[in-house]
Amino acid sequence: MSSSLSDKNALVLELGARYARCGLSGERAPRCVKRWQVGDLLQTPLSASEWHEFLCSKLHTLCYDLLLVNPTRRRFVVCEDLLLPRVFREMLLRVLFDVFNASAVTLVPSMLAVLYATANHTALVVDCGWAETRLLPVFKGIPLPYFYETVPVGSRNCCEVIQRELNSSCDQRMDTSKLVNPVTDIVAEDILERACFAQQKDPLPNVVDAEFQTQGNDVLQVPGFLRTSVVEQLLSGDEGRDGTSIVDGIVQVLRKAPLDVRAAMLENLLLVGGTAMIPGLAQRVVAEAGQFMLPLKAHVSRQFHRKNTADPKEPVSPIGLRWLKMASRSFNTKSSRSIPCCSHFCMFPSSVHEAVMPRPGVVVSLVLRY
Repeated sequence: MSSSLSDKNALVLELGARYARCGLSGERAPRCVKRWQVGDLLQTPLSASEWHEFLCSKLHTLCYDLLLVNPTRRRFVVCEDLLLPRVFREMLLRVLFDVFNASAVTLVPSMLAVLYATANHTALVVDCGWAETRLLPVFKGIPLPYFYETVPVGSRNCCEVIQRELNSSCDQRMDTSKLVNPVTDIVAEDILERACFAQQKDPLPNVVDAEFQTQGNDVLQVPGFLRTSVVEQLLSGDEGRDGTSIVDGIVQVLRKAPLDVRAAMLENLLLVGGTAMIPGLAQRVVAEAGQFMLPLKAHVSRQFHRKNTADPKEPVSPIGLRWLKMASRSFNTKSSRSIPCCSHFCMFPSSVHEAVMPRPGVVVSLVLRY
């Protein structure tokens, strides 16, 4: 009986604020991605019974309707946030053990699990998610929770700006013969993924407008300034909140860290999360972080190396970082010691049931010279 149970692959659940990804252990990528929206529910505290009802419905859909597996007597590996409410975690375990009769459940911090795929034990993990950006330094395989930082900026801030600007615009459609449907958060998220990008330190002089067709056959005219300005608040901070940006969070973590840990964090900056897939965001974050670290008497040089992280014969979805098994390579420089590269993977599903095809991954390495 025990041998037959051990032969079954464990069910892997990665519970994000916007999407839930699930699959089987040993596979290259999750089998399905479903809209989760736990981040919105966490804004208003729910009771234990409400969480129990929500989790029963969602997990039943994930296991039976999408994965098409029977979760009874299965092992579960759950990648979760470090700061999830206790009532949520208790109800999750109760549903897995009492309702699905799980044989074992392993809870793994998602920000620590991303390092398993890179074969690296030291990195500053920057998880750019839907509602916030979380930063956790991991040194020699040990997370440092007392340096943990959260920045209240994410894709939701960008989508809110897109909704507000396009809904208030009078020239949304090329054809004004009929009324235009309002831009929803789903449409705004699709626009952010397909039409927006981050400007570099030397911005492009003229950004062309983009025509975006929705599922209702409405054609939206996305202005060129909107395609880049919505991403700037991730780098300069949202004035509507506390004004902290992703770069500010990185600098705060590095300033609090000891000198030896700080050098290791600068050598390995790991960007993950759906927001990190915005084109140009990784390069801009590295440039901004290097500029802010100059007052700390450190000379930061940036090295970029591009490699194709996807096998053209068997493409790997960027949301499959928890399942991906690869090792990062090291390269030597004459003016510094050998530095392990850190891979830049991102998670950003294009819809509820499928993910965008991966672009060539950006390997970002910061070299600290004293």
